[in-house]
Parts: sequence; structure tokens; C-alpha cells
Amino acid sequence: MYIYEMNAGYSVMDESLYMTVPAILDCFQDAAIFESENGLINVDYLYSRHIAWILNSWQIVIDRRPRLNERIKIATAPYDFTNYVGFRNFSVYGEDGEMIVRAASVWTLIDTEKLCPMRLTQELQEGYEFEPKLEMDYAPRKITLLGDEQVQDQFRVRKFQIDSNKHMNNVEYVRYAMETLSEDEVFRELRVEYKKAALYGDEVTVAVIRAEGKHQVVLRDCEGAVYAVVEFTLEGITV
Repeated sequence: MYIYEMNAGYSVMDESLYMTVPAILDCFQDAAIFESENGLINVDYLYSRHIAWILNSWQIVIDRRPRLNERIKIATAPYDFTNYVGFRNFSVYGEDGEMIVRAASVWTLIDTEKLCPMRLTQELQEGYEFEPKLEMDYAPRKITLLGDEQVQDQFRVRKFQIDSNKHMNNVEYVRYAMETLSEDEVFRELRVEYKKAALYGDEVTVAVIRAEGKHQVVLRDCEGAVYAVVEFTLEGITV
């Protein structure tokens, strides 16, 4: 398991001085990259072989969020591979040593020249250290839409949202989805299903579905194809 420590800084706080959910996802993203850069399968290794891990889905369960200046630990480890799919857990530990956020993610290994999935090589499989699967109630990767969509917003992808894979960073979809939540809608679980990468200059339509205690956000292109679906389970969350 790879672990790094940090103080929860002011720049990642919300108005109540607790770490924002997108900031937590940024920490998870960094943890996966830090683990790679400290191991055999680093970014240069992947780029030189024209392969990349593409995120398919997130499931994040939040017991509480880190408070301002809290010393926290962020941990990650893969727990399984099947053909061209990888499964990875993430977690955040508070100053008291308790796990306060846990997450599951699913990734697909892609040939970036052929733009298709590729099977894991023996070298790749041996380059990662597995840990036991975290205890949590695992949800399906795919999110079922629960009703009719109501369009709420539209935006154009900006340069600052583009990452090294030359598409909008995965966390940006969550940032936009959270903007559709009302002040009294709080959540302790978040799921994301990614279907298509948004590129610089793309027009993205943001639509909302509210049903069965869920707040679902569907992000589509100008022709109706889905970029991502974000689902919040609406219930009390202890900050």
C-alpha cells in the first residue's frame, strides 16, 4: 500500500473550513500517480509504450471530511486485475488514525495509439503490489438513470481543465455536478461513471435527475452522447 501525508490546507477548504470533495478526489489522483512514480510502472513507462490507465468509475463513501490543518494520510492500493481492467481502493485517515473516507475505482488499460483496451502484460501485473480489498458496500460500476433529465447548465471546456491525457480531468466532472446541488442537499456517498472524454473547447450540457433519494447529474455533448454520470446519495453527512 502506498501512503502519503499532508496537512489539509486552506486552499482546499470550503466555507465551513472542511476539505471539499473535489479536493479529496485530487488527493486520490495524486496518490495513484505518486505510487506509480515510486515504483516500476511510472508515467514515463506508460507513455513510452503508448498505454494508459483510463478511469471508468468511482465510488466514494465519506464518514467525515478533513478539517483545516488536520494532519491526514492518503492511502491507495490495487486489489485485483482481470484481463484489461484494474481495481483500486483509496482511503483517507484522520489525525486520530481512523479511516474517514474510503473509495473504490475501476480502470481500463488502453492502447493510446489504437484507442482500444489491451490485456495486461505479465510485466505490468508484477509491477504492482496488491492489498486486500477494503471493506465497503460495493456498488455496480454502471449507474442506472432514474427518471427524466432537466437541463440546468451548459459550459465549454477550458484549457485549465485539461490534464496530461489531453482531456478534461476526471475531477472536473464532479466539480460541475456539485454545482447543481442545493444548499440543503447533503450526501455521504458519491458515484461516478465515465463514458467519454471531454476535450478542450467541447460544449457540455449539464442535466439533473432527482428520484429515490438520489441526485443524478448527466453531462452530455452537443449531440446527446454522455460524457459522465454523477450520482449523489442524499443523506446526512458529518463534516
